[in-house]
Amino acid sequence: MSKKKLIEGADIPFGPPPEEYSYRCSHCHCEMKVNEAIIDVEMGIAEFEGRYYEGFMPVLGCPGCNQETMQFVGE
Repeated sequence: MSKKKLIEGADIPFGPPPEEYSYRCSHCHCEMKVNEAIIDVEMGIAEFEGRYYEGFMPVLGCPGCNQETMQFVGE
């Protein structure tokens, strides 16, 4: 039996599940897991606007209170 190397996109259609990060609103204390794709977009926007720095985790909009107050919280 030969060992075939799996190729992402052909053999594994979607790859591994995206990583999620814990975020909490400092205003209404809404807590949720945020997909890494959202974080990547927000980091790209921050880099474009010139406010990106090493180790940056962006502040996100809160679905609970509709303000930009969702902050990254460690696991």
